[in-house]
Amino acid sequence: MRRAGEQGVTLIELLVVLIVVSMALAIVVPSMSNSYTAWALRSSARKALVLFRLGSDIARKEGTDIAASYADHKIVLTRNGSTIRQLPIPESVTVKPEQPGGVVFLPSGQMIATQPFVFESIRGKKLTIRFGPVIGQISSEDATQ
Repeated sequence: MRRAGEQGVTLIELLVVLIVVSMALAIVVPSMSNSYTAWALRSSARKALVLFRLGSDIARKEGTDIAASYADHKIVLTRNGSTIRQLPIPESVTVKPEQPGGVVFLPSGQMIATQPFVFESIRGKKLTIRFGPVIGQISSEDATQ
C-alpha cells in the first residue's frame, strides 16, 4: 500500500507490465521472423532476375556469350571466364541449380538454361525464375507447393 505523499511504482505493477510486454513480444517476434525470411527470399529472387536481364542485355550489346551460375551463396555472371558481376545470396536462401548448371545468354537473345533457378527459404517457400520460350523472356513465379 502507498502512504500519503509517496510516489513510484510498486513491484506488482512492474511485474504486470513486464508480463503484458512479454506476451506481446511472444506474439510479434515469430511473425517478424516469418516476414524477414519471406522478404529475403523475394529480394534475392528479384535481384537475380535483374542480374539475369543484365546478362542478357550485355550479351546482345557486346555480341558475346555471358554465363550465369550459382555457387558458394553467390550468383555470378561471367564472360570468357572472367567475372562481370556477383550477387550475394543470404544464408537463409538456397538456390538450385548449383554450378556447373546455370544459364548462358547468347548474342542472338536466346538463353540456354539447364533448368529454372529455384530459390527456397529455410521455411520451404519457393520462387522460380524461368527462361524463355520467347527470345529474351525471363519470368518469375511463386512455386510453393
